[in-house]
Amino acid sequence: MTWDQIKPWRKEARGKILAAPTALPPTLRQGMTAALMERLHPLLQEAEGPISFYWPFRGEPDLRPLMRALAAEGVEIALPVGTKIGEPLTFRPWTPGCAMARGIWDIPIPATDLEVTPQTIIAPLVGFDAALYRLGYGGGFFDRTLAARKRPAEVIGIGFALFQLPSINPQPHDIPMGRIVTDRSATLVAGTRGSSPVCYAEESDPRYAGELDPQELALALQPLASVMLAERLPLLDFIFWRLGIERHDSSSPAPADLDSYLSKLIPRVQDDGIHAALQALRATLIP
Repeated sequence: MTWDQIKPWRKEARGKILAAPTALPPTLRQGMTAALMERLHPLLQEAEGPISFYWPFRGEPDLRPLMRALAAEGVEIALPVGTKIGEPLTFRPWTPGCAMARGIWDIPIPATDLEVTPQTIIAPLVGFDAALYRLGYGGGFFDRTLAARKRPAEVIGIGFALFQLPSINPQPHDIPMGRIVTDRSATLVAGTRGSSPVCYAEESDPRYAGELDPQELALALQPLASVMLAERLPLLDFIFWRLGIERHDSSSPAPADLDSYLSKLIPRVQDDGIHAALQALRATLIP
């Protein structure tokens, strides 16, 4: 793909992905965030400070409880400050209860002129791939910040596992993360193909019939739209986008036993991102 082709693809990807987290029930999103923080906390206890976090925005994982916990443990915490699109970030120290002001996009920033240089940077991921490349918001803040540093920082990308993509089609200006932590993995290793049936053997139905292709999975998921609340449909639309298939209204009725139905489908999906998205869909539909 050329850059002229990749730019609109990335814009579409951002739109589909950014709509999906807000379609998750708050309790589910909070549980996923708690699992992510549980994996991230011990890594950051050993990391070099100051550690730059971020203020949650557009359904990103809310790591503020972890920021407070680390601050209580004596870890120096910072927050990024963006002044202009396309310019590198600066960083200001943050402590619980410190005065805050409004920065770019109205994101809160510490109300001080004091700047620090973080040695560990937490980068929120819109999407990501197994080569550890990050799909961001398109402003270029993080890439320019990392490129401008004289001393490399440890960069940890964090996000939800369901937003792992086959590739973000990285370009020369894209800088890979040092590691990626999700709600399902403490460290994503570069170059993994995806999960195999063996990884999910405990989920498998005795009548397991092999991996589903995108068309088969889309056909199986089509009737579920009829039993989903309108505000939850962006999650289903995201899964169809990942499959490369447009979702249409189905005349087929939804299965009566959704739990059993999805339990048979999920182990037949090897793509880690789609597998995680189906798990989230299942949790959305089944109390």
